[in-house]
Amino acid sequence: MNCKPGDLAYLSSDCVDEGVIVEVLSAATPTEDGPAWHCRSRTPINCMLQVSRREVTTTEICVADCYLRPISGVPLVSEVSEDLKEPA
Repeated sequence: MNCKPGDLAYLSSDCVDEGVIVEVLSAATPTEDGPAWHCRSRTPINCMLQVSRREVTTTEICVADCYLRPISGVPLVSEVSEDLKEPA
């Protein structure tokens, strides 16, 4: 799986606006594309409902894991790598 609850992820599906970043909230019922997640966006998302083929605007959606790309931050490390230390 690409994501886990608490992750921020880039939504890479052609069924929503480009560049949407979501917070992964919890596991959802798996879809035909595999595992899925309940996600929340800080900005409204225009998306197409699968069953009714109706377009809606919402901030919370269910997304298959395969359409999410986690955004990882810079790891916090207390030690400096030997390669980065200044010469004595």
